[in-house]
Amino acid sequence: MAKSELSRGFVTLTLVLLVVLILQIVGAFNGINERVNSALPSGGSLASTFTDTASFALTALYLILFFLWDFKERGRLSRFTLELTAGIAVSMVIVALLKVLTGVPRPEEPQVHWSLLEAIKNADYFAFPSGHTARAAVLAYFLSRRWKKFWPLWWGWAVSIAFSRVLLHVHWFSDVLFASMLGPWAGMVVELTEDWWLPIYQRIVRRLKLGVLDVE
Repeated sequence: MAKSELSRGFVTLTLVLLVVLILQIVGAFNGINERVNSALPSGGSLASTFTDTASFALTALYLILFFLWDFKERGRLSRFTLELTAGIAVSMVIVALLKVLTGVPRPEEPQVHWSLLEAIKNADYFAFPSGHTARAAVLAYFLSRRWKKFWPLWWGWAVSIAFSRVLLHVHWFSDVLFASMLGPWAGMVVELTEDWWLPIYQRIVRRLKLGVLDVE
């Protein structure tokens, strides 16, 4: 994707995310969230097992496997794996911040009024946005760019992760809607700012003499 096309896509997605965030803050999703949550049956063990394929632990394992594959194939880290890792990190930071700032309780959980420090320590108590969905969307974004012909598989998995979170009644519809778009947005941020952060990264790993983590 050309830089200009990527920039246009980023601007459009940023505006959409802002609109969804504002609607979330003013409570515009409350009705549809309640209807979707009450209409869906409770997910069983299969949904619970499937949703764990986008857990933090398994996402970390995927990244480790990509690292090992890079080292086997070229003896050093690839730009793809570095960008994917950065995208995951960006999405997780934003998810944590929004969870704390919006303070939306998960379905069946009561509203709490914690101090900022307590909210930060217990960020996973909050629902908006879905971390599982955001991680899956980041992975789908980068995998679709690396292996383009399999994009229905990658995005099918990401959408299914989002559905599993709602089916298990651990997230609202708006949580997964926002997170599904946050994933590719985080990937675009990484790609569009690469000329800024990549030279800094390269200087650090070269100064530390970590050649296997250097990328061209």
